[in-house]
Amino acid sequence: MTPLRRAAPLAALAPARLAALAPARLVALARLTALALACLAVLALAGCASQAAPPRPPLAVRPVAWPAPRELGPVRAVADDGDRVVLFHDGAAAVFVNGALARVERAPHRWVGAAVVPAPDGYGTWIVGADAEGRLLRLPSRGAFEPVADHYGLERAAVRAAAGLGLGGGAAFALDGEIAVADGERVTRYATGPLAAFAAGGGRVAFALGGEEVLALDVAPRALRSYPLEADGPAPLLAVTGAGALLAATPAALYAEDGAGVLRLRLRASAALHGLAVSGERVWFADGGELGVLDASGARATRGARLPEAGRLIGSPSGDVWLLAAGALRRFAADDGGAGPAWDDIAPVFDRACARCHRPRGEGGVDLSTRAAWASLREAIARRVVEERTMPPPGHALSEADRARIRGFVERLAPPARPSARP
Repeated sequence: MTPLRRAAPLAALAPARLAALAPARLVALARLTALALACLAVLALAGCASQAAPPRPPLAVRPVAWPAPRELGPVRAVADDGDRVVLFHDGAAAVFVNGALARVERAPHRWVGAAVVPAPDGYGTWIVGADAEGRLLRLPSRGAFEPVADHYGLERAAVRAAAGLGLGGGAAFALDGEIAVADGERVTRYATGPLAAFAAGGGRVAFALGGEEVLALDVAPRALRSYPLEADGPAPLLAVTGAGALLAATPAALYAEDGAGVLRLRLRASAALHGLAVSGERVWFADGGELGVLDASGARATRGARLPEAGRLIGSPSGDVWLLAAGALRRFAADDGGAGPAWDDIAPVFDRACARCHRPRGEGGVDLSTRAAWASLREAIARRVVEERTMPPPGHALSEADRARIRGFVERLAPPARPSARP
């Protein structure tokens, strides 16, 4: 594979670049401002004729069982692309496919991060890990880890973190004092200074250098924006939604970018915010020992969850969230209730059509005998049973009524779509 070429010399990023926005971008900003003012007017009129909204109920979450191999020791990082999940341990990586442990790959690395990023040629995705020495390594479908920094045009730079850009593809990398954007057939590196925080998504790269601001680089126009942020302790936690909205959390508060491009306060912490992640259409946060979600209607948090207060959150395309604390990994799903078949309605279907292969230690290799197993594999079940109809295999009858029950059950387990692109 031909490595990506370096598109330009290092370009210093500075807030002064904001003054050099192209006229087309200024027009777009003016339109956004007008739209925001119109929205505010509508909201003000609506508020005059209505009472304050009632308080939202607490968030209910359920643990999702995951067969992490304890003999491999503490988990250091997680990469989750929906069908594949890789747990990075010191000296090894456990690879799961559709919820079943597929293999363990030994590797003498001390992992500090992992990500799912588009392949350099744009075809498919790669699961990569960054180790303590700054090496970027890919875990292929078969075989051992292989270094891939050159494929992204990073040469010998130490890689500290990686993230996919979403939207049109491409990947972003945190280097020592730089960020690199590999987009299509080119790579551009920007001098930033020491990075205190880094995130990417929705065609943007967000980062903080310390101080009282967060910066976001819009990759396509190469435009830099600065967001003031009240400094109240450690470096902020950053995330970017699939629609490109910036999220930032300090220990005291959670902020989200609105449709007008303004970073607004959405939550005052009850204890201290220490986790922030985007999982598909859902935004998760960790506040002390509680988990919470943020959407257009506001924030909801659990009560009495008593989770570790120093863990970090890692997103999943499924809408679930991973909590990694002191090497111990747990997975949670939001329990949104709603209509649809319950587990008691699905269990007889499982017994008739699935139990022969998918009971504990069954010949299918994937245990689907519990509600938690269906929750963690809901996307794969929907695809194989409802869309492709390749399961169950020939000889195991499944009526259309049973297939409809399965469809309703997995839809009930799935996270709801947000009513708007920005929380």
